[in-house]
Amino acid sequence: MRIRQAFERPRLEDIPRAVREAIERASVPVRHGDTVGVGAGSRGIANIATITRAVAAHFRDLGLAPFVFPAMGSHGGGTAEGQLGVLAHYGITEATAGCPVVSSMDVVPLG
Repeated sequence: MRIRQAFERPRLEDIPRAVREAIERASVPVRHGDTVGVGAGSRGIANIATITRAVAAHFRDLGLAPFVFPAMGSHGGGTAEGQLGVLAHYGITEATAGCPVVSSMDVVPLG
């Protein structure tokens, strides 16, 4: 017997508005001038460049200083440069995000 399964595929008409609303609902305590990191991964999220740009823009509108960082493990060869390349492949650069993109494998011992 053949079976056909159809999954819902909801679509957002206005991604930046949905991003703003989600951030506002989260009620993250921030103060004007705070630096905020925006993680961008490599797991095939649809419209990730648009989402990242909208998050950074909303944070800028709140008077914050956003930056994007790669949120991935070994992708891009596990190097800072390689991960910048993965983000660029997904359309996430300083120019498209509207803020710095910072990638580093430096560590800080905490104890």
